[in-house]
Amino acid sequence: MIEKIYLGLILVFFILAFSIRNIKTYLATKQSIRGKSIKLSMSIFISTMMYVIIMLRLTLLKPKWFIEIDLSQYVWFKILGIGLVFIGFMIGVFALIEMKNSWRVGIKYDQKTKLITTGIYSISRNPYFLSYNILFLGYILIFPSIILIVLYVLLVAIFHKMILEEEGYLQSVHKINYIEYKRKVNRYLTINLK
Repeated sequence: MIEKIYLGLILVFFILAFSIRNIKTYLATKQSIRGKSIKLSMSIFISTMMYVIIMLRLTLLKPKWFIEIDLSQYVWFKILGIGLVFIGFMIGVFALIEMKNSWRVGIKYDQKTKLITTGIYSISRNPYFLSYNILFLGYILIFPSIILIVLYVLLVAIFHKMILEEEGYLQSVHKINYIEYKRKVNRYLTINLK
């Protein structure tokens, strides 16, 4: 029971953090912060479906409704999943905090924002996308549903295409500063062992 409460609260707070960042940025800039693209709309639709499925699985429905693979004999999957859910949540929160008023949902071609390279953005150029990937992977390890796995693969592919498009946009706007940033920080995760 405590595990389900923890997993439900993390998901709710992840959604709330995203919503609060959107509202705060909109109020600070007095401009729409949402770009328009089919990829963005698809990513919102798929991630919303995943949220709903996970919440239904936590509250009402049994594994058979989601075509879950029974991995109950592998307890470490669940333990790893719980850890990944927490890590994904924390990365997402740090990413949202660091972006401040440069936060946008998708690309807003008519708005130039500051290039953020500090904090969590000094180890990942795309920590918020990374947080989604890690968070949802954690839930999949806990609830290994065929439906969630298919949606996850689609979402990761769409996110990657969005990232590539955003990188081109940021390079066109921030020029040499973005090129230098790309040289120092990897797209998903930079591990500096020096």
